[in-house]
Amino acid sequence: MSGKNKERDNLKKEKLFQDTVPRSRVQLDVVERVRKAIKSMPVELPSKIISYQSIIKENGEYYLIYQGSSDLKPLVEYLNQKQINSQKLLQEMLEILRLLKDLKLIKKVFPNGINAANFYIDQKENIYLMPEELLQSKRSYNNYQFKPPTAEYFKAPEVIAGEEWQEKSYIFNIAAVFYYFISSETIFGDNDQAKVLNKIQSEKILELKTIVPKISDDLNNIFMEMLTSDKNQRPSLNSLFKKIENTILINNFELQPFLKRDSITDNKTVSRKRKKENIKLFFRQSWKPLLFFTILFISIIWGISSGPAPIITAENSPEEVVNYFYEAIASKNIGLANEAAEFDLAKMERIISESHVIEKMQEAYTDTNSGEKINQVYSLENLRIEKVSSSRNEHVFRVIYEFNFRESEKLYSVKLEDQLLVSRSDDIWRIKEIEGDLAEMIAGKYPWREE
Repeated sequence: MSGKNKERDNLKKEKLFQDTVPRSRVQLDVVERVRKAIKSMPVELPSKIISYQSIIKENGEYYLIYQGSSDLKPLVEYLNQKQINSQKLLQEMLEILRLLKDLKLIKKVFPNGINAANFYIDQKENIYLMPEELLQSKRSYNNYQFKPPTAEYFKAPEVIAGEEWQEKSYIFNIAAVFYYFISSETIFGDNDQAKVLNKIQSEKILELKTIVPKISDDLNNIFMEMLTSDKNQRPSLNSLFKKIENTILINNFELQPFLKRDSITDNKTVSRKRKKENIKLFFRQSWKPLLFFTILFISIIWGISSGPAPIITAENSPEEVVNYFYEAIASKNIGLANEAAEFDLAKMERIISESHVIEKMQEAYTDTNSGEKINQVYSLENLRIEKVSSSRNEHVFRVIYEFNFRESEKLYSVKLEDQLLVSRSDDIWRIKEIEGDLAEMIAGKYPWREE
């Protein structure tokens, strides 16, 4: 039989839409995309890569024509249900690494890396790679019993950082895939893909031997060298071929199906490492908001404990302290009033505080554009301060002013007079005593009310 006849006899066909058939318009778009993908494939492909030849339509169904074995199924589904020999997987890894000798071809067929989903197995347990472009077109319309991890779990750190795929990137990538095939665990186990990408760039990968104690120390070291975050420290292809060939013979044991493996969370070493990873990742991702809230918390505590900076200082004269006191009463600033005076404002403190609240409520409910005026509860006008006497440490002042007070829709206006004693305390002048009309109001006796 001629070579061409053998090649023709080896051609197989499979439905493009095996489990779900989309609408006609969508079918045509997918078929067109697949045809373009097949045309863009290199003419000569290694036997390890499924070679799709064309797409045909028979009895209303679209079929892919490819060269290779029949009854292909995803390798992850096989590994989930059946055991496999460790030597077989290591031999497969060696063959996939050998494909990297033609890096140009690999970058064309697998531009986003070689991932667990690309691996298929036939009934004779021969393992093949499905080109990425064909895989993407097929997977949306096929139902899989066991879904492989997404491509993010197998990316090299430098690729995540934005670099192009190179030989050392594929070495990391292939090691991550076979780490998963051998252990049933991805190099990082988070469900959040963003966390996985972050950890690949910053965290140390758990040694394969911790999950699969049966593997030899040499094989474990080979995997960890391939998975080194610094691409320049990863081994070369030629050295890998020798190392893996030497270790295949001494790593001969059966790997249980994924379904029968013990949960990795039962491993205390793994559990501790995962916990540390997540704590470090939390602080690495959240340091800015954490810093913000820490500063805010410290500021609040400092504000509560220290209070606002004092307005009245040793630089203020006795006259300025008296002026601050009446300005505070007029503006309903109880804090400044208490700062200026050493005596208790008593009933007057309540009037100042309640008036402040009432006026603020009016502001909140008044349309400022309407020109509507806010009615003050009380006001001080025509303030006049006169010095009566003075000495080194004491000053006496007479203060005359007009006090206006609104109560029950009535406006009261009275002229008041006070006498204040101002003395020095810790180099700061403060009002020590007060006599007169304001002193009466502090005691609860108001000039507009009958006793």
